[in-house]
Amino acid sequence: MRRRPLLLGYIRTDVVGDREDLSRVEAGLRECADREDFCLGTVYVEQRHDPGAFHALMAEVGREEAVWGIVVPDLRHVGAVEQLILDRHEAGSRMAVLVADVPPCTGGPGASQPARQVCRST
Repeated sequence: MRRRPLLLGYIRTDVVGDREDLSRVEAGLRECADREDFCLGTVYVEQRHDPGAFHALMAEVGREEAVWGIVVPDLRHVGAVEQLILDRHEAGSRMAVLVADVPPCTGGPGASQPARQVCRST
């Protein structure tokens, strides 16, 4: 049996909202990993504005060779500092950052933005 590549998850609670939404967002990361034929490993959850979970995530990426990339629910979960760190790391190791695009919770940040459509030419 072929082993699927490993993704690690990253979620910021200040973007998600309540605990019920956190469970839904985690499930969305799992669905994304399965759909794209990855195995989802540890999901790091950032509490408030304490970067501890992000630093733990990057430490695991640095020591675990099996990690193919990181998956986030949407780009609101990656702030400017995190993006700089990920860009530098991605450039050096070819690690990918995937966006699961889990829909925002009702009334939460980003919920009022219209859905974007993708049109492909044939």
